[in-house]
Amino acid sequence: MTEVVTPSFVNGLGISLWTEGDLAFARADVQAEFFKPGTDRVRLGVLATLVDMVAGSPAHAIINPTVDLRVTLLAPAPTTGAIELVTHPVKAGRLLFVGETLLHTGDPAEPFARSVCTFMNKPLDSDRTGIFPVGHLGAPHYDASLHARETEPGVFEMDNHEIVRNGANGTVQGGAQALLAELTGDRALDAFDGEFTAVDLEIRYLNRVKEGPVRAEAELVPSMFDGPWVRVATTEPPADNRIVSLTTLQYRSV
Repeated sequence: MTEVVTPSFVNGLGISLWTEGDLAFARADVQAEFFKPGTDRVRLGVLATLVDMVAGSPAHAIINPTVDLRVTLLAPAPTTGAIELVTHPVKAGRLLFVGETLLHTGDPAEPFARSVCTFMNKPLDSDRTGIFPVGHLGAPHYDASLHARETEPGVFEMDNHEIVRNGANGTVQGGAQALLAELTGDRALDAFDGEFTAVDLEIRYLNRVKEGPVRAEAELVPSMFDGPWVRVATTEPPADNRIVSLTTLQYRSV
């Protein structure tokens, strides 16, 4: 009997994971679903999801939850071929695991992006085999998979639906929160002339989502450096508007 794999934010990545010694590796072929609609630029939120998968699967165990994650572009992401990732353990303590991840196209000495993230060092009771099965996204692209709705100018809401739900603890998957923040940040820049792309994303996970929906709202951060910065707070209105995650994005013109 063929196993039926439901649509999933993670399964749609087509990611392969493995370890060698104390390093964790991953590989995923670039798909059109990864791109910001109308462009050939891979969403930074998708890269953050790839990082979350490999850094959360270090040699000693699959661990959860993510505490914080930052991914920074060093060069344009590839438009074809494979994205390869390698995570080096920086600290594997009793409470926290910190990993540094390089994203590249074949030569880790020439990464196109770099990430550092922190996890609670709590092993999941899961076998590595098939933990992230390859399935389908259930949407034409990752933006659409969120089923986000703009409730007022610059404010987006998203339900905790099956595509974005984290099966490990029922909250919204961390990469989906990062992508929601990126979409919301993009919208905040509509008032500017020209086109912008996110080159740096830092997200801190502060509370799990109890039921949802979640609400993301952006505000511009004053800066004297080139390129706008945006702060996105994601909250859960039904849970007394408590903050779920806080994201800071840096943009560059394209």
